[in-house]
Amino acid sequence: MLQMNIAELERVRKECLGLVRQRARLAALVAVVPVPGLDVAAEARLLSRLLPEITERFGLSPEKIRQMPTAQREQAAWQMRSRQPGFIGQVASPLLLRRQLGGQVGRLLATQVAKFIPLAGSAAAGWLGYEVVARIARRYIDECHEVASTLWREQGPPSLPAASPG
Repeated sequence: MLQMNIAELERVRKECLGLVRQRARLAALVAVVPVPGLDVAAEARLLSRLLPEITERFGLSPEKIRQMPTAQREQAAWQMRSRQPGFIGQVASPLLLRRQLGGQVGRLLATQVAKFIPLAGSAAAGWLGYEVVARIARRYIDECHEVASTLWREQGPPSLPAASPG
């Protein structure tokens, strides 16, 4: 475990953004397959694995929070409750994912329709698939970053996992 500082927090943020780009590319690849609903299921699955990984990297997983000193743990809980309900530090449940994907309904519908337009439709479906995953995950990163930096400023640095190889 490393003690987090501002540079460490930025490193984690950049790592997570790179991870989002990789996963969003997978969503784009699945989106070009002309099978209705396949991309939505793939996006939900990608997000259900990606969001907890981001939470862990920022040191905000339920396990990490339980290990914090009491004052810091209480501050973390308050910070997370003051954000989108059920967004940070929660298991990526089907309800949470539906809520997040629900904000992207227009994009999801456009993706389903676009799949059946030759070439241009596939390209549009891929782009939309990328955007849905990337937008939700980037917003999640911003929330985690804000909570972690607020905790650092107010309580001193929480512990973060050591840098991942690569």
